[in-house]
Amino acid sequence: MKRQLGILIVLCLMIVTFPNFSKAIKYNHNSKTIREIKHHVDFNVLVPKNVPDDWTLEIKTYPWEVKTNFTSFRLHYMDKNDEKMKISIEQTKEAEKQTEENNPYAKTVIINGHLGKLIKLGNDGEVDYKGEILNGGVLQWTQDGTNIELFSLTIPIEKMLEIARSIE
Repeated sequence: MKRQLGILIVLCLMIVTFPNFSKAIKYNHNSKTIREIKHHVDFNVLVPKNVPDDWTLEIKTYPWEVKTNFTSFRLHYMDKNDEKMKISIEQTKEAEKQTEENNPYAKTVIINGHLGKLIKLGNDGEVDYKGEILNGGVLQWTQDGTNIELFSLTIPIEKMLEIARSIE
């Protein structure tokens, strides 16, 4: 009994000491939650584990007018002030969306053991009307029965790949 109590105390201390051990998602705009989405789609819902702590999340569901049985959704990760979208991660059931198989600008990448496509922005390095440097692109792959498309205008490709590879 003492041993079990000791283990419980150590686990509690770990959770308090290491806040990222059980990192909570910060939702915005009264968004649906990951848990709610899992109940309303017929495919695996995958979430990145490696996003900055100060980003917030809003989930957009499609079709817009339905309340249940969504065919797709997007995770919109916003900056801490909820002013700029950092990344968008769209998810659909496998085979419901085609990837950029024949795009001459698409580069093949490996994401979590799966073949994917990376398409860099054509205006890479330019500055947009808000003063942001454009250096993102699109990553597409299928993982665990879910088509995933990660998009960003401003996050560098290396960081996008890092986020993509943390999706589980």
